[in-house]
Amino acid sequence: MYEMLFALTLIFVLAAVLLIVAAQRGLPVIPFYLLAGIVAGAFVDETALLDLAQWGIAFLVFLFGVHVDLDALRSRGRIGVGVGILQATVTGALGFGVGLGFGLDGVNAVYFGVAAALSSSLVATSYLDAPSGARPTYERLAESIHFTEDVLGVVVVLALGAFVYAATPALEQFAVAAGLIALGLGVRYLLFHRLTARLQGDSEVMMLVGISFVIGFIALAELAGLSIVVGAFAAGIAIADDYPHSLELVDTVDDLEDFFTPIFFVTVGALLTVPGFETGGYTIALLVAILVVNPLVLAAVLGRCGFDGRTAILAGLTLDQISVFTLLVAVEALAAEQIARPLFDAIVLATAISMLVASYTSRHGGSIVRSLDERGFLRAIGGTSGARTDVSEDLSDHVIVVDYQHGGRQLVEQRDRFDRPILVVEDNPTLMVEIEDHCDEYVYGDVLDDRVWAAARLEDAAAVVALSPERDSTEAVVDLETDVPRLVRVETTDAAVTFLERGADGVIYPDAIAADRIGDDLEALLADDISLEAFTQRSRDGEETTGE
Repeated sequence: MYEMLFALTLIFVLAAVLLIVAAQRGLPVIPFYLLAGIVAGAFVDETALLDLAQWGIAFLVFLFGVHVDLDALRSRGRIGVGVGILQATVTGALGFGVGLGFGLDGVNAVYFGVAAALSSSLVATSYLDAPSGARPTYERLAESIHFTEDVLGVVVVLALGAFVYAATPALEQFAVAAGLIALGLGVRYLLFHRLTARLQGDSEVMMLVGISFVIGFIALAELAGLSIVVGAFAAGIAIADDYPHSLELVDTVDDLEDFFTPIFFVTVGALLTVPGFETGGYTIALLVAILVVNPLVLAAVLGRCGFDGRTAILAGLTLDQISVFTLLVAVEALAAEQIARPLFDAIVLATAISMLVASYTSRHGGSIVRSLDERGFLRAIGGTSGARTDVSEDLSDHVIVVDYQHGGRQLVEQRDRFDRPILVVEDNPTLMVEIEDHCDEYVYGDVLDDRVWAAARLEDAAAVVALSPERDSTEAVVDLETDVPRLVRVETTDAAVTFLERGADGVIYPDAIAADRIGDDLEALLADDISLEAFTQRSRDGEETTGE
């Protein structure tokens, strides 16, 4: 117990001191977490570090599970699930072959393949926690892909526990794990929303509920002889982001994230060692797989599925980090003396380096995409306008609506009010069937592609309304060299000022519009102009619109 408390104290003291430096200089925090870990590693026993790493990973997996929208994945995530499985299979097979080429035995080659194949839910958690409820297409794709790879990670952990770590094969572990996950789903859909509704937002009780869920499921996993991460994963599934009753619980979960994220990053830094020749070779190969092969494979597959090049590349960039499940597998294998030490050190080093790279690409993805676009890379990967375009030859004086999913659908439904044609520009191929059924004029493609605007007959248009929540798309519309009026969606007042100064003719601020509508609806309700049922329905419609 003393060793654990000493390790935690040292970790948080060092992290706090270094984070003050990072905050004062406006620097990213991950390098400072890793630096704190390197210093702490000189004073903390490795056994304590491995235990802390497992708990940190377990809680990060739990946090990701809480924020994942399973209903949205079930209705819209089929492509992401299929793509995730294909990408992990291809890269995992290549990694396994490379491992054998390095002279590793079969088990260690499996560890190498897993490290090359799986990406991290850490990146996914960062965008699931975004303040805006509207997320671009690539983020929704990445959510389903990361969730799929987390499920694959759970399967890998179970398989290794049943066939590698156990003296005799223990197939019953799969049945027990399936039962635990089924219990989580049952709690989610049959109990959780009833429980949170009864608690009526009591923050203290909600906090205890959240902690009890994760500790309880982890205890069940331990009792069944499973890895604690399986219990954490089931606990995350059990807790539904059940608006509005679960707001306090989600806030509590976010506080847990603030506690366990530093533990994870600092323990990774503490486990770093000076690499030898063998470790260096493994590390380079893993980084090539994670930073180059994974994003390219995913982008190529998404391009073949019909997504435009920008969406494919941005989704691929979310895979440039080694999975927390990979690190968990390595930690458990080291404890069981089933992994070669140079390979373990390579996985830790590759994890740290990929974290640093991911902290850059997550902030500068747009710049990376623009650089690739200038070299013609986007057109080589993704499709654009063509077979999925239908524009009348005499079309003119029309309104171009960018992004059908985030408000364009509602404008199309009300097109009779505008007394002019509406043309939809969309980059999500999964929506094209619906668009073809409900729209007379449409263009499939990326707004950064000049051919899309030519196909949309921009110079003959009356206005452009850009509803995409993605800043790069908004900037592309604002920067169009045209005299056609452009209205763009913004999420903050600062963004509104910026885009107006850059040439936008107007901005659409969903929060402000929603606030104005509340007053209009309330006035109509009090004046008996609308019924209570109609008022409720309009509120639901508004929630669906702003939350898309």
